[in-house]
Amino acid sequence: MKKKYRIILFHAIFWLGYMLISTSIEFVVNPKDYFFSIGDFFFTQFPNICTFYLCIYIYTKYVNPLKIYLLTIGIVSVYLFSYLNWYITAYHIRPLIKANGGPTPAFHMWTFAVPVLWLYIKYSFFAFGYYYSTENIKYQKALRTVEKEKHHAQYAFLRAQINPHFLNNTLNFFYAKSLPLSAELADGIMTLSEIMHYSLKQDREDQTTLLDEEIAHIKNVITINQLRFNHQLHIDFEVSGPTANVRIIPLILITIVENILKHGSCTDESNPVKIGLTINEDKHYIQLKTFNKKKKGPKELSSGIGMENIRQRLSHHYGKGFNLSILDTETDYQLEMTLYPLTIRTTIAI
Repeated sequence: MKKKYRIILFHAIFWLGYMLISTSIEFVVNPKDYFFSIGDFFFTQFPNICTFYLCIYIYTKYVNPLKIYLLTIGIVSVYLFSYLNWYITAYHIRPLIKANGGPTPAFHMWTFAVPVLWLYIKYSFFAFGYYYSTENIKYQKALRTVEKEKHHAQYAFLRAQINPHFLNNTLNFFYAKSLPLSAELADGIMTLSEIMHYSLKQDREDQTTLLDEEIAHIKNVITINQLRFNHQLHIDFEVSGPTANVRIIPLILITIVENILKHGSCTDESNPVKIGLTINEDKHYIQLKTFNKKKKGPKELSSGIGMENIRQRLSHHYGKGFNLSILDTETDYQLEMTLYPLTIRTTIAI
């Protein structure tokens, strides 16, 4: 709020200074006949000030993004308003105040329109200069903010790398220590270590990974959850088609699977979770289909950010080369995702 008042004060001081300079110029041009009048001092520039701020408003509304028709209508409307404003000032207000420059000449519509047009062009140009400068300042501030956030994100990423690496090494140590005590516990620790290792590899947004590695990651996550729930989960995960050398952007499939593990009813033997991954080498597509019943009772809060993030990443990488459809009812959840990667055929090393 204080910043807003400072801007208003700055503008008021500027226009007072501008009117003072205009009055001084009038005095220098004709010092013998000049006299100072408060009414003349303020009302002489009032129509121009109105034109200036109305033009800024029009530019702000219709220049970025450019709306050419509305901008044209706005510019013409401001000129007509300026014309009317100057007419009222010259022929209705000026006769009531003591003003420099002699009596107002007789009114002629087109003769009067020319000097008003010149004044309008001049002050609309000044308004555009002000608008452009303020927008450029905003852009530079936003750019600095983005750069600052980028540096913070990079620093946070480097800091975050320390703990996962430490955790991964610690898990390997725990695996060695637990192996003589419990094979199941040791296998669980090793699986968790592999999950951590895979996650650490995915440190670039535009990186692709082998589909086989993503599938192995999904199986590891399912295995860990089976250990958590004492092997009570009923999940049918099937892969059909050749997977060798097929690449995909990472962590898309696992995000969908984790969403199922979080919100789905995975312990119902009569309604198992179904996850089907198909690689069609002839038609060059990868398709994922999932089905799960929803958990009964209180629902976990979900922001939907995970699925929105998936859509954005797919759109960024595949463009229009993907389809993602979701059927979300009160009792179950179905998803179908089809990707059309550029290369899906198995490559032959020479």
